[in-house]
This record gives sequence, structure tokens and C-alpha cells, in this order.
Amino acid sequence: MRLFFLLAAFCFFNAQAYPICSTAPRLSAAQLLAHLDQDPRYAKGYLAGVADAAQGRLWCDTGRVKSVELDGIVIAGLKALSEQQRQGDAARLALAILARHFPCTNPPKPGG
Repeated sequence: MRLFFLLAAFCFFNAQAYPICSTAPRLSAAQLLAHLDQDPRYAKGYLAGVADAAQGRLWCDTGRVKSVELDGIVIAGLKALSEQQRQGDAARLALAILARHFPCTNPPKPGG
């Protein structure tokens, strides 16, 4: 128990110096689109992580589309949303776009 409090105090006072202590930021679609202008590598890395994490479960790669094309499809889909919709979670919205464009023909197997 004492160790927990020491770790919590360490993270509280050193969160800037040690990013492991801070939580991962959650982005809205509007924030992600803003990152495209400010830091495109960050935005494209974010999209790649989201796509990779759910590929084969929530959307299925056809093997015929390049990653830059996937990014374009997702970005166009996010830009087509209303300002209010863009306040939603970027990852969930991106996955919904991918699932709509690239549905899985076979349902995923449990545990797979």
C-alpha cells in the first residue's frame, strides 16, 4: 500500500518529466483534423494505430487499398461530419468509417 502512494506522489509531481505517469490523451475528430494541419505525422500515426488495433475484427483490409488511401477515406469521412459530430471520439468515428467502407464478410471468432 505504501508503494502505491509513493508511485502516485511520484507521478503527480513528475507527470511532465515522465509521460508514463500521465494518461493517454483522447482525441475528438475535430482535434485530430487540427493535428493534420499542425503535425500530420502525429495524426497519421494515430490513424494507423486505430486501424491496426481493429483490423480483422471491426473492419477488414481487402489488401487492395494502400494505407495512404485508407487515411484519405477516413479523413474525408471525418471532414464530412457536422461540427457537433466532430466532437465525438476520433477513434470510434474512424472505425465506423472503416467498417462502413471495408466490412468483414466473416464474423470474427471469439478470442481471435
